[in-house]
Amino acid sequence: MKKKGKSKNLRKALLRKKYIALLLALFTFCVNIFAWFAFSTNAQLEIDGTVASWDVDFKDSNGVSSRRFVVDVPMKPGMDDFSKVFEVYNRSDVPAKFTYDVVGLKLFGNSINIDNIADKVNYLKTTYPFVIDISSDKDTLNIGETAEFSVDVTWEFESAVEKYYKVLDYYTYDSSFEYFSLNDNIYTPTPLANEIAYNNLKANLYLGKDDIDTYFGMQCGIYEKSTNLPCLVVDINLVVEQDS
Repeated sequence: MKKKGKSKNLRKALLRKKYIALLLALFTFCVNIFAWFAFSTNAQLEIDGTVASWDVDFKDSNGVSSRRFVVDVPMKPGMDDFSKVFEVYNRSDVPAKFTYDVVGLKLFGNSINIDNIADKVNYLKTTYPFVIDISSDKDTLNIGETAEFSVDVTWEFESAVEKYYKVLDYYTYDSSFEYFSLNDNIYTPTPLANEIAYNNLKANLYLGKDDIDTYFGMQCGIYEKSTNLPCLVVDINLVVEQDS
């Protein structure tokens, strides 16, 4: 009988170890940007997940507890700053770890692969004219403790300091834009006669803030109209597991 009891406890321990590693939430942030100079649409922010066998709550800033949240985010240059906070509450009788990771990133349907979470977060903050910042106020959850996971989106329209953005592989040539080359930390206007010249110099070409705003407005509008899909999709996993 004693041996049978030990075997039963071992099975319970193994079962719990299996469950606590499960994904608790899938957060999908879809940025929809049409031609902003004509009109704008909404971004869609969703959180969708499965609760594991031990008690963890996910709530939005209104106190609504759910496995799915949908929030509209108006997107255009000069938009009002957007911020959304989600609470992760540990109601169980054991401490927990809280982590998150960007597991999917697509622009115009192209997957963007980045290795670690720090690089992914920095990419979302610095690569585009709009800034997507994701963060958490803590990475451990004691019994009865709450962590806050936040998403902030800003899109500045004009800046006192000129900003430049690197031309990425999936950008397309536009003869109406003014392109720049970067040499010795100086951005120099670089006239391009045609798409061939653009492709030859693409590795060191940049666009100014006004042109990059226009580019995203036009290209996202074209992409969404032809596919009925958002031009930028960011998938984030929120994970809670037992603290060892």
